[in-house]
Amino acid sequence: MSFEIEPLGETFGAEIRDLDLSRPLSAAEAGALREAFFERRVLAVPKQALNPRQLLEVSRRFGPDLEAHVLNQFHHPETPLIVVLSNRVVDGRPIGLKDGGSFWHSDNSYKARPAAATVLYAIEVPDDGGDTLFCDMTTAYDELPAQIRARLDGLTATHDYGYRDEVAVREGRLAVLSEAQRKATPPVRHPVVRRHPVTGRKALYISPGITRAIDGLDEAESEALKQQLFEHCLKPRYCLRYRWRAGDVVAWDNPSLMHSATTKDLPAERPRTLWRTIVSGGPTA
Repeated sequence: MSFEIEPLGETFGAEIRDLDLSRPLSAAEAGALREAFFERRVLAVPKQALNPRQLLEVSRRFGPDLEAHVLNQFHHPETPLIVVLSNRVVDGRPIGLKDGGSFWHSDNSYKARPAAATVLYAIEVPDDGGDTLFCDMTTAYDELPAQIRARLDGLTATHDYGYRDEVAVREGRLAVLSEAQRKATPPVRHPVVRRHPVTGRKALYISPGITRAIDGLDEAESEALKQQLFEHCLKPRYCLRYRWRAGDVVAWDNPSLMHSATTKDLPAERPRTLWRTIVSGGPTA
């Protein structure tokens, strides 16, 4: 194998060294990359130089189908399959989504067929700030007490993109969704414990940012159970902070992780621009 794999976190995450993603991979390299992805679930590949077409080709190594994000005002000018994340303002207009999600979530969990994987490519990053946080929901589930795992068996939860906006408004931030985008993303239900479509491992599949409620429980009981689970998941053992460098490509597995940006208060004089693709997934049940 032509590249090295260096673990990043205690239970997940890895850096792939000496791999040029702009060139075709051999069958052996592609197989090793796929194996590493499902084993470590966050893969960082530094020192890349990709154009939009190449980024789409790289993204398809983690799943054949890509999809456009509902926030079409931030699509890349060359393709709707890339969303621009940026705090840069040009001619008085933002060139991308300034805060791509400074709250814990799993990408597109508000859809009936949530994202399988996400790929981010760093165009420019500040010397400090703008890190991405990840949380290992698989190991967190495995290490729950048996009685809590039994309680979660068969439960579903409501995921709602509009819930993110409601939380933002309560915190004094602006809502992002237009009325048309809100109507295009109605609430959906997913299992609280999701079985991975490839590995078969179980993971918690709820998040503070998108999960409105656990179904079948009254509001107080739902909130109490959510907070109990989030307090467990967000222990340092299950979390990883990724510090970006320009040229980094980072891909992660949404069915087994949640993540959070840290860009909410990043000032414009510390520019950060990344391109993001979403790999389509299947139903959760």
